[in-house]
Amino acid sequence: MKAEQVEERIREIEEDLRFCEQLLRKEARMDLIKIILEELIREVREVTEAGLTEALREKVSDIEFRIRLLYHRTNALLSLQEE
Repeated sequence: MKAEQVEERIREIEEDLRFCEQLLRKEARMDLIKIILEELIREVREVTEAGLTEALREKVSDIEFRIRLLYHRTNALLSLQEE
């Protein structure tokens, strides 16, 4: 994957992540958020395998952390909704 493609994919991942954050603040469409976050985790792994520069690797690592944090928050809220 070329550097431009990787950077574009990272921008798309960040956009999807912001969408999930907005929905999560509203506690709306939790099942959808969970599915999107699972897909984002897979996409981040694919991007990571693309041989990134140090700066991009650090950025992707930060994004992955945010995704995992939102994923766990989503699962916690889903559990509370079920109770």
